[in-house]
Amino acid sequence: MGELAEYLRAARCKRGLTRRQLAMKLGCSITTVQRAEGGKTPPARDTVDGYIRVCVLDHTRAEALWGKAVSLRCGRTPRSYTQAPRPDLVRTADELGAALARVWEQNGRPSTREMERRAEGRYKETRAPLSRSTAERVSRRKSLPGSERTLRAYLVACEVPEAKFPMWVQAWGRVQGRRQAVRERERREAKRVIQKQAPEAKARMREAGLVPLDKFRGPVAPWSARHIPCDTVSRFRLRSVLEGTAHCPVCNELLPAVEAGTPQLWDQRS
Repeated sequence: MGELAEYLRAARCKRGLTRRQLAMKLGCSITTVQRAEGGKTPPARDTVDGYIRVCVLDHTRAEALWGKAVSLRCGRTPRSYTQAPRPDLVRTADELGAALARVWEQNGRPSTREMERRAEGRYKETRAPLSRSTAERVSRRKSLPGSERTLRAYLVACEVPEAKFPMWVQAWGRVQGRRQAVRERERREAKRVIQKQAPEAKARMREAGLVPLDKFRGPVAPWSARHIPCDTVSRFRLRSVLEGTAHCPVCNELLPAVEAGTPQLWDQRS
């Protein structure tokens, strides 16, 4: 903690700043600066990030000193890393999320502000595709990068050597391919279920006085049908017909409620 405090104090003096001036630039109180340079307790991570930004410190050394100070203060060894396979062995979304979290941990768990700064330094010509919120979600395994460019920006922010980018991009591509395949299977299954339900759905519509004019696309999709009593064409939802809340927008007649013959057709109304 003393080494960290001395490092921060020397950096401030080298920049020719008083504690009050530095506090104003950091947006904190003078007391916060005094405690950071006092060496009795480790400063907050945001305070160290502020020193790195304002005093132009070597962020790798500053973060390393801060990490050791916190570990010693809390009487614990540095936290272990997330268990994850190498990028070339990644196959699932969970494995990719764990691998991305691990590189963040191995880089010293930089703050989202620092990660955003690093990405902006690499993508100077355009807005860096890595916001603080995105960095937070990916590093905490809440989501995956939404694009290859975001993945690259995240790797830059975690200081991964660019020579390793291709295998990370390949891992991301494999995961995206698997997810796309799952979505395609789910789409085909939903289509199959809808086709199987179509005859009964048409029967329920006729019971309510409607003649369907196009394909059945699901209980909540608008369905063109002719209302027999007023002989006009409008769009109705099967869910509303089954619930007894559908009415003709032309004659304003409330359609009679009908019951679904199979539970599956009724269950899908939600």
